[in-house]
Amino acid sequence: MSLTEIDHIVLLVRDIDEAIATWEKLGFKLSYRVHLDDVGLAQAFFILADGTFIELIAPTVQDNIYAEMLREKGEGLRLLSFRVDDLDEAVADLLQKGVTLRGVGTPRVFIEPESASGMLIQLWPKDRPHRWRDNLEQTA
Repeated sequence: MSLTEIDHIVLLVRDIDEAIATWEKLGFKLSYRVHLDDVGLAQAFFILADGTFIELIAPTVQDNIYAEMLREKGEGLRLLSFRVDDLDEAVADLLQKGVTLRGVGTPRVFIEPESASGMLIQLWPKDRPHRWRDNLEQTA
């Protein structure tokens, strides 16, 4: 088991429109954006040439976990997602090595920050599609 390929990174931002404009100034092309009113979150995605992507997230309400994270930690890198060939194999290997995981037994497994120098890391099976990217209903 190895975590050698990044699937995507997630950046927490205060203002989604301002952050999109910033990333576009850097030369990235907005691929998709969505507002999830049920969880109070706006998302924007920038697909890179190698298939990885940058995901911007911003709370749209002041009383959810994303707004709380902004208040506590500010803007910045929130999550790294690494591709794995086999999720069950990766989980077994990491547990055997004493790594603390969240979500074991579900499709969404994360390495807890205390086991990864303070970074939340997601394990993403190579064969798992991204709903927004692989089934685009609309574009940016």
